[in-house]
Amino acid sequence: MSLIKWHDQWPGGIPSSIRQHEKPVQDVAFATRAWRCFVREQWVNVDGTAVDQQRRVLVERWATAEQEFRDSYESQAPDDDPCFEDPEKDACLVGRSKDCSSDVYICLTEWTPEKQALLAKIILTLFNGLDGSFKFDFLATNISMMLPFEDNQGDIVDKFKFLQSVARPNFFDIHMALDGTVLFTDTAPKLVIDDRTLETGLALWVQFESNGMRELVYRPQMLMEEFPYFYLDIHYNSEPLDNALIYMEDSIEEMGPESILEDEPVAMRRPFMEIYLSSKDISDYVDLYAPGFREAENSGGGLAIGYDLERILVGKGRSLMIVEDGLYPQQK
Repeated sequence: MSLIKWHDQWPGGIPSSIRQHEKPVQDVAFATRAWRCFVREQWVNVDGTAVDQQRRVLVERWATAEQEFRDSYESQAPDDDPCFEDPEKDACLVGRSKDCSSDVYICLTEWTPEKQALLAKIILTLFNGLDGSFKFDFLATNISMMLPFEDNQGDIVDKFKFLQSVARPNFFDIHMALDGTVLFTDTAPKLVIDDRTLETGLALWVQFESNGMRELVYRPQMLMEEFPYFYLDIHYNSEPLDNALIYMEDSIEEMGPESILEDEPVAMRRPFMEIYLSSKDISDYVDLYAPGFREAENSGGGLAIGYDLERILVGKGRSLMIVEDGLYPQQK
């Protein structure tokens, strides 16, 4: 399991000409077939950073083109043309994964020793209930940290899909409609760790519409023994967020479009063992997965200042690996 720091964002920021589609679309493949016809005609095989640059150029060109230009591709595109699926057939997918999402996204606005210590607590909640009740140790496959931090300012929910799949264009996910606006095929719930998560334990689970707007938002308390069960339902059993939260059905029905359902916060600057809501003694598991963490918290008055995240063990003999832009040591 890795924590991946994604630095390679759109130079200078995503241009304002690139906008999300006004409304969600049921059949994204049909609505974006002209875009794929355009990309396949224009794509030139390149290597390295030129691949992302070419993707950005094509996105911006489609967004700013005259409508007559886009219409010309609409007339050429077959009605049953599928979305981009296979890198061997569509070179524009090179370097991207069909599983275009990590399990967890970290979207902070700054990085300090205090935030690192608070993040360590959050990472510990991603173990198997901290009581050995599941057959694998760590719940997440990968964690993505979205950089630069200043791009995460403002309402992270409304900008998340652009940060995920437009800033570093992922053509498995991002597609473009005939009017030049953006649609997405990956609408599955995402677990987002933001500044408020570090202070309260309340993450963001967001399910999206095909135009990247929020469909349902829930702030779950990560520091409770029930959290891994919700995580498994949503990420491994592919439950829509509203199905996983069926026990909150009445509350969900009363929510407005901008409402966020929330659990109770905890005081994250207190020691982990004091705030983790569990019916069991989990101290042995905390010591197993994060050697020296409790002692560091005691020395820091509740915050393990300076505790190296790579000391956290995510499997037998395997520590959390922090990598830059998805490049593992042997690839650098």
